[in-house]
Amino acid sequence: MDILNWIYLKTAGLIRSTANNADTDLIAVGANVGPVQRGDSYQTYAMPIKDLVESGCEANTVHYELDASINSVVTVTTPRGIIDIVGLSSLPSPAFGSVTTFSIDNPELELTVANRDNVYLQYSLYYSPSVDDNAIPYLISTGMAPGLNFSLYNANPAVAGANNWEGALYVYYELYQIN
Repeated sequence: MDILNWIYLKTAGLIRSTANNADTDLIAVGANVGPVQRGDSYQTYAMPIKDLVESGCEANTVHYELDASINSVVTVTTPRGIIDIVGLSSLPSPAFGSVTTFSIDNPELELTVANRDNVYLQYSLYYSPSVDDNAIPYLISTGMAPGLNFSLYNANPAVAGANNWEGALYVYYELYQIN
């Protein structure tokens, strides 16, 4: 698609700000496929809006690791990601007996109490226990400033076993500023 096509769309009033149907509405994408007849390396393709959004989401998802035995803050640089929390060995204790706290920080966002209405946060927890692990993770968001603060508890009322917290603990997050 060359510039004349875009000028025509503008002058004919064919520019849209919303899609009718993200499954069927198309957007032009220039893909680098190597030299083509025009002499440049781009070919124009059409892509459904839904697929464009999904591919952008995948590109903005990064895996981070937080070693809770060394640090309590994980610094992220993407609007979504997966945080692998390691180094929990026998903490926190069962029946909400103790807590492990950690924070997610993104230096590019204003994660302050004054800006809390402009921050979008969604998170979910995944825990895959080891064979004789009895930890039941319970994660709650406890506020912000200087980052997003979380408290992790063990909701299992039983006494902790020798292999407590040896499973894999992941927090998936989406975090961005909406205004």
